[in-house]
Amino acid sequence: MKNPFLFYSEEEKTEYVTALCSVNRGVIAYIPVKGLADDIIGKSVNDVFSAGIIAQEIKALAKRRGVDISAYTDKDLPKFLDDATYSNDIIQKNLADTVVRKFGNRLGVILLTLKQGHKLNREARADWDSVHWDYWANIKTVILTGGLASGLLGRRFKEQILYVFDMAGEKPYNINLYDNGSHLGVMGCATLLPEDCFGAAVLDFGQTNLKRSVIRKRKGDISEFIQLRTRPSLYMELDTSNSEENHARALELHKYLVKVVADTCREAMGSGELCSNVVISIANYTVGNRLFKDRGGYAKLFNLTDEYGSLLAHDVSSVLHREIKVRLVHDGTAIALNFTDREDTICLSMGTAFGVGFTDINLSSCPCNS
Repeated sequence: MKNPFLFYSEEEKTEYVTALCSVNRGVIAYIPVKGLADDIIGKSVNDVFSAGIIAQEIKALAKRRGVDISAYTDKDLPKFLDDATYSNDIIQKNLADTVVRKFGNRLGVILLTLKQGHKLNREARADWDSVHWDYWANIKTVILTGGLASGLLGRRFKEQILYVFDMAGEKPYNINLYDNGSHLGVMGCATLLPEDCFGAAVLDFGQTNLKRSVIRKRKGDISEFIQLRTRPSLYMELDTSNSEENHARALELHKYLVKVVADTCREAMGSGELCSNVVISIANYTVGNRLFKDRGGYAKLFNLTDEYGSLLAHDVSSVLHREIKVRLVHDGTAIALNFTDREDTICLSMGTAFGVGFTDINLSSCPCNS
């Protein structure tokens, strides 16, 4: 069926997605099986499942049960769930089991809600109509990526998803996991580089980290992937206002991103020749090089210009004294570009929030803009 979440820009000659595709905005109004996750009924997906919410749960239980988690930063706390599973400490193992079951059930309920499209859940989502629910009902495969889908944690979450569907008597999605999925966004962006681009800086601007890499190509194919040191995401407060304070924060964020991109290009030039193209996966919705003003910490950049990719390219070019062309790609779409040969498939990244990517999106006609 036609994908109702994809739109076409005549101006940019490319397909794109908007906040309409967001899973985070859904509300769990009804669960067909009692006792699975009754505490999330009436709540939005954004309020019940994310890396941050899981970290809060781990901290609360660890404090209550006297478990030492001081070796982990808040950002790394989900890794505790993997480590504790292999631990000889029965209290740690029980804590990890409790968290995995709770959030695995929540994840299963979220996917079950999308699959079944119950009347109450449809009524709770005013921006979707029947075609959007029907699309999710007919999807065959869900590819789970991101930090929460990797390693043993991802496999245990998959088990809970299948358990939830079994309890509801519903045929589950085909759930695919990728242990090394943290760089799928970068690798997806690399597919957009021109055939004659022998080397390029490719980045992933997430809500928590900025991943940086150098891609080398030979005869049009990727021949080398060089991972550079990750930088932290800064100035990521969520504020979509046009206030002077938010404009100032947007400017600080922009200066930081210019430095990160310029530094990445310099490091790339140090390991070989570099073409002028820079492709960036960003945690925002994009049309061409324009950002939307209603998603995450990068939304504030809309205060500077509605053509942010062009501004970034201009300022990085000024710093490096050479022409740089920047192309911005919605982060979920960047992941999905790795799976364009898959039909009836959706990519769902799990981290700071859910990200959605559609494998049938067509970006081939969209050139880099300087």
